[in-house]
Amino acid sequence: MNGKSARARLAPLALALLAAAPLAAAEAGRVWTFSVDETKPGRAYLNYGLPESDDSFGGFHCERRSGVATLFIAETSEKLKAGARATAILAVGATQAKVGGKLMPNEEAGVPSFEGRLSASDPIFEAMAAGETLVATIGPSKQSAPLTGAAEKLRKFIAACAKESSGSR
Repeated sequence: MNGKSARARLAPLALALLAAAPLAAAEAGRVWTFSVDETKPGRAYLNYGLPESDDSFGGFHCERRSGVATLFIAETSEKLKAGARATAILAVGATQAKVGGKLMPNEEAGVPSFEGRLSASDPIFEAMAAGETLVATIGPSKQSAPLTGAAEKLRKFIAACAKESSGSR
């Protein structure tokens, strides 16, 4: 009877681990990437996702030297409605940034995406470069992205987006 009761207690744990395995495998392939579009004025991109696929947490982009970055989160929650205004709260440890924006239709995902703007010099970027995990909360939607291996890419993004001073021309 002991063997049966131990198996009965372990069965839910085994099912939970099996259900989490595909998610962990998908997460394992996600990486931070940085790229620059050299056309004028040019854009810089910092994204977290599975390269060469639609599997993306989202990321940031900016017009180079504009001083403004755009945050894009690919999927939010079915409880949110496309077209509505929303605020994303980005957090790395104790550092937070509130980003006002809009929910946009995402028919492929079946839930809205989020897009908002923040200063390219916002302290959240330096916190990301030094931190362990980025947490993005939009209403009931809460997602996280590990920051392992992202520091150099973040610093390149910060430099590419930094506002060009009028004295540097």
